[in-house]
Amino acid sequence: MSTPPAIRWQTLCPRRAAPPSAGPEAALARAVAFVREAARAGAPLLIVVNDPARATPTRWVLGAIAAELPAPQRPALALLVATGTHRFGDSERARFESGLLAGCGLDFTSLAWHDARAADDEFSTVALPAGRFRINRRILEHEWLLAIGSVEPHYFAGVTGAHKTLTIGGLAHDDIERNHAGALHPSSDLLVLDGNPVYDGAAAMMRAIGPPGSRLMVVNQVAASGAPLAVACGDWRATLDELLPVARRVFSHEVPRPVDVLHLRVPLPLGRDLYQADKALKNCHRAVRDGGGIILEADCPHRVGPDAFLGLLRRAPDYDSACRLVQREGYRLGDHKAVKLRQLTDPRQRGVHVVVVSAHLSAAELDGLGLLHAATPVEALALLGRNVAGPLSDGLVIEDAGMTCVRARG
Repeated sequence: MSTPPAIRWQTLCPRRAAPPSAGPEAALARAVAFVREAARAGAPLLIVVNDPARATPTRWVLGAIAAELPAPQRPALALLVATGTHRFGDSERARFESGLLAGCGLDFTSLAWHDARAADDEFSTVALPAGRFRINRRILEHEWLLAIGSVEPHYFAGVTGAHKTLTIGGLAHDDIERNHAGALHPSSDLLVLDGNPVYDGAAAMMRAIGPPGSRLMVVNQVAASGAPLAVACGDWRATLDELLPVARRVFSHEVPRPVDVLHLRVPLPLGRDLYQADKALKNCHRAVRDGGGIILEADCPHRVGPDAFLGLLRRAPDYDSACRLVQREGYRLGDHKAVKLRQLTDPRQRGVHVVVVSAHLSAAELDGLGLLHAATPVEALALLGRNVAGPLSDGLVIEDAGMTCVRARG
């Protein structure tokens, strides 16, 4: 990836220094003790992990458990890949399973991939004061659960983590949609937990999933470039509270003032399609001036993404019409992305020009979305030069922009 010239560029990326007290040894000892306790109870243990769309380091946790516990000291193990609404082809699943499990030292009696649109018998129903939700039946059928997640900023859920792995990752489609409708609420924002309707919904589900105490344990970690920087194991909320300050230090940046142009680099896995790469826009849009420009660089081998996301963008050329459509027709999964993108690009709102640089997307595929297309970052900068009013003199290159979040002060 080459950076456009002729601009005063500053580069920001995840900070890879972690506090010395946040090493994995103590956390892994807790996880191993938990697995050993399940074996002594004679109970099968379900391990729930993130899917290939998330860069959660998972294999090393499985390998550490295998190294510490000989096979006779392990319970029967089952594995559930928590996908939410993500879908993967057979070859992508096979690569993920091989990379995660081949030679890891653990044997599983079953391996399942969650399907949010599966038949009713794949789900169990749980009652909450605010209503019912349906979740993958395996999560409720197992008394002993170990979830492995990673804590990163999330532009409407606050943060990711094992709580999202277990809830959003295992819900039925309609329940994910109901939860994500909260993404249009002003309180749903980066690194905001309590009072954020999306986080509060997931937290209520977590409290309903399993009994208190040792039968539900999570391994949460802050990771960058596939390597864990800090690890916590135990109660899901306690591990979030422990790692949230670390996640802020690693992923969050503040700059003195908005710049003229952002160059957002989104590697895989979040660069798999435009729908996922859009997270970079949500993470960093506060760092560009109104009327400025953004270069969104992502390979997007899986093209644009869900049809609903595209449909709303094509039907709503501006922010007001996008809001009216959602109000009239009701929220559909992905609408929050389209509404916020229209707020960013609408000349009567922020008027930011966005150029997508992708090896797999074409200008025709972006037609009607309000996005420009370029083959290279240099071409993208030239496009911005022709479309952006005012100078393009200072800019930020944001590495790993799907996880790095940047805002200007004030």
